[in-house]
Amino acid sequence: MRRTVLAFAAMLASAGPAIAQREAISPDLSPDAAAKIFQDAVVSMCVPAASGGGVSALPAGVRGRLRASTDPETRRQAGAGADETIWDVMDGKGVVTVREKAGRCIVSVYGPAAGPTMLALTGAMTSAGFESLAGVGPGMEQRLTKNSGGKHIAVLIRGSEPGMPGHNSRFPVVTATVMVSPGG
Repeated sequence: MRRTVLAFAAMLASAGPAIAQREAISPDLSPDAAAKIFQDAVVSMCVPAASGGGVSALPAGVRGRLRASTDPETRRQAGAGADETIWDVMDGKGVVTVREKAGRCIVSVYGPAAGPTMLALTGAMTSAGFESLAGVGPGMEQRLTKNSGGKHIAVLIRGSEPGMPGHNSRFPVVTATVMVSPGG
């Protein structure tokens, strides 16, 4: 239990607050499509990447749906550190990004309503064997956990809507942070 608390404390520190976003979401991508791409990126890209070897270790078919981003605005928008790699999810380019470093992967989406997007992802994660933890934090936040293959996988889903305290975007933002540690 203590390891879980420490892992979530680390996730909270690394996730950071929502920061100002670009002027508009993609005109070619509906909020519903962006939410589905976000969910898929968390489940099929981020969880496996954080669990072993990062994006570079993903199967070619999955890895091919991502492109490394060198765009400074994308890095700023994602809140990426110098030691993190930013990936555009090509189906959601400009709206869905993956930020990674060893043992951690963060997927962000902006545009779709935070509440329904978070509920859909939580449902997908519980269907995949994750346990939804009671006593979620302040605001729109959900924590999930799973032990698999000798590893402890913790997921923190945070959402915010325009006008919420600490939220600077004109659009809703949802972020899923996946952290993996030994254990299980």
